[in-house]
Amino acid sequence: MQKIIITLFTLCLATKVTNAQTHRCASTEASEIHFKKHPELKKAFDDYQASFNAQLNSSNTHSASKLLTSTNYTIPMVFHILHLNGVENISDAQVMDAVKVLNVDFAKRNADTSNTLPVFKSIADSVSIRFALAAKDPNGNCTNGIVRYFNSDANWNDASSTLYAQGWDPTKYLNIYVVKTITMSSGFSAAGYTYLPGSWSYGAPQDAIVLLHDYTGTIGTSSAFHSHVLTHEVGHWFNLLHVFGWNSCAVDCNNDDFVNDTPTTPGYLSCPSTYDICTPGIPENYQNFMDYSYCETMFTQEQALRMEAAAQSGIVGRSNLWSASNLMSTGISPTVACPPTALFKSNTQMVCAGQNVYFTDQSNVAVPTNWSWTFEGGTPNVSSVQNPTVTYSSPGTYSVQLIAGNSAGNSIPETKIGYITVLSSPITSNLIESFEGSPIPNSTWIVKNVSLYNTDWQQTNMAAASGSKSAYVSENISPSSVAELFSPIYNFSAMPSVALTYKWAGAERNTTTTSSTDQFGLFYSTNCGLTWIPRLIRNIKSGAVGVNGVVNGNYHPSSSEFYQENVTLAGLTGATSILFKFKFSSETGTSNNFYLDDINLTSVTGLNETYQTLINLSAYPSPASDNVTVSFELLEDKHVEIVLCDVLGRTVKHIAKQQLSAGNQEQFISVSDLSKGIYFVNVIVNDISTTTKIMVD
Repeated sequence: MQKIIITLFTLCLATKVTNAQTHRCASTEASEIHFKKHPELKKAFDDYQASFNAQLNSSNTHSASKLLTSTNYTIPMVFHILHLNGVENISDAQVMDAVKVLNVDFAKRNADTSNTLPVFKSIADSVSIRFALAAKDPNGNCTNGIVRYFNSDANWNDASSTLYAQGWDPTKYLNIYVVKTITMSSGFSAAGYTYLPGSWSYGAPQDAIVLLHDYTGTIGTSSAFHSHVLTHEVGHWFNLLHVFGWNSCAVDCNNDDFVNDTPTTPGYLSCPSTYDICTPGIPENYQNFMDYSYCETMFTQEQALRMEAAAQSGIVGRSNLWSASNLMSTGISPTVACPPTALFKSNTQMVCAGQNVYFTDQSNVAVPTNWSWTFEGGTPNVSSVQNPTVTYSSPGTYSVQLIAGNSAGNSIPETKIGYITVLSSPITSNLIESFEGSPIPNSTWIVKNVSLYNTDWQQTNMAAASGSKSAYVSENISPSSVAELFSPIYNFSAMPSVALTYKWAGAERNTTTTSSTDQFGLFYSTNCGLTWIPRLIRNIKSGAVGVNGVVNGNYHPSSSEFYQENVTLAGLTGATSILFKFKFSSETGTSNNFYLDDINLTSVTGLNETYQTLINLSAYPSPASDNVTVSFELLEDKHVEIVLCDVLGRTVKHIAKQQLSAGNQEQFISVSDLSKGIYFVNVIVNDISTTTKIMVD
């Protein structure tokens, strides 16, 4: 039942499935962009698909056409984890779980086959394809088939020129990229995507699968509900279309998937109660792995045939993947014995003298059976246990080394220089810091960062609130970066009425970002940095408190542009171990230079605090027609007042001051009676107003 010839292919999967109104398909648009850029590939792709379909049509039965029925085609895989040190840096266990789910689905051993409609159970079939993580990389080195990269393409956008840079030879490995977000150039957010065979030239790095971390496997950041998405993607990679065809993308019944035993279907975005929309009385196969219903359980016999035929095709290198020579070179068969690769982490990297640090072995590639640790400055100084506990008694910065081994040999040492910082004893003297002295880090200030380009707090003479120098974070900070500046530890028992003041200068870089996520905050810890409590947060967004508008060039403020914060610390009176942290973070990387100066921790009375307890203000939807949800977070119990103003500053809605508890808050405002236009939501705490914009449609 082939109704149309489809020549534009790529995969789209909606990130949310609970609300069908959020779904739309970007496959046609994405493919048109691809073939417009590469018209020479469109002709080759069409020829490949026409030949492939004609070959399948020459065989009418599944059993007569199935080749090598007693043989599984084993496909070597490599997972490239692109991350920004967030939850998207999923564990090895989660990747292995995803491979397990994939193999179970293809073997028709998934437990949910019991849910398959009786009418389809007779044609539900296993596929003679299996998947294994590579044991050798392209250079012949041992690997576990999982490679990690701190890379801004973790926020995957198909317009980026650096995508697929990490791929291994796709004629030898199935490359899977696991990322934080996926945004198509059309603005469509996807759970994953790939291209059908022949869309790219032989060996092209784009012959790969891209997948969100929370749609990978059943554990960790993912769930069983999302676990079949990789199966769906691999189906496309082996030349399966959606059961509802392609261009329609879950819209109508007018397209075909070139598979004879899948009935015409409109495609489903959730599990339906009625499923004979296209042909009344004939059930539709919404439980197929190639649908969008998220209650998939099966492939059909002819889908299995189509994928196995794609596996035998040499045109795009699929047939080489499972060849004996390639299985040998990728370490799949025969299996290879490898020493482990040493990796480790600790529960903290900053402690007070006398505190314990708990180390965890994370070695991979092969399972280690012995460990050799060296702890500079620690007790014990060496250890052979897998997960040791170490005590550090003297202030300083210390390195840690691990060598892991097994019967195949020992790993290369994993050495982390300056990994553990042991803080000095608490002090009781005032802190007066204008950054005019030695560069930071120094004996007073500790610097740590999480950054693609190692962007830290550093001393600068480009601007100052007083004197000629300040501390700053460069505009070149990368996406999802965090730069932290740590004070000494203080004992407030001998410091009555202590208060903290400091000055900062910041500006938004541009106005193209719809919601700036750059933040500057003051945090404190009472347990030597094990946990942190936010004390003051500022969003670096034009119109926010203290922010000096929009500066598209490098920001160099005058002394008058520094904003002073006054923070009373009465609640910490008598505390004996207080550590402060100044933190600048950028989610987007579109930051400007940010400056900090004139930090004073002294005994002060009569100080008016400028501390703002409200952070993360947003209002949605925008545009809105009925109701607007005002969302924010309170760091303390406070009285809160909400005022909605028009562009002339006139109050049009008012929620009177009310006592709210610390934590996440949601307040609702009806806007159905307002005229179309732009309005401003003002949330007032401590007589300080924080503002966000909405549009009423």
